[in-house]
Amino acid sequence: MSSGKRTLFVYGSLKRDGVHHGKLRGVSFLGEARTAASYGLARAYGRYLALVPGAEAVSGELYEVTTALLEELDEFEGEAYERVQVLLEFPEPFQNALAYALKQR
Repeated sequence: MSSGKRTLFVYGSLKRDGVHHGKLRGVSFLGEARTAASYGLARAYGRYLALVPGAEAVSGELYEVTTALLEELDEFEGEAYERVQVLLEFPEPFQNALAYALKQR
């Protein structure tokens, strides 16, 4: 992966079949992925899924994104979410990626 690019794990509305997938237009899809069994999904504000601490593996997709797009996504995700490192068990064991998780209060 070239400099200035990061791996982003998405699990909800940013996935290929999600309502906000257009935000990832033009980025490279790397494949299906699954987190380590340290996470869960919860409904945030009644509508969207949010990654939270837990004891399950969460399925999603991996993308190669630019740091500029990450900054745009930070604004899009808003105050309720934060960009975090997640541990993936697939496609490679113990690979790290970025993801948006519900901000812990």
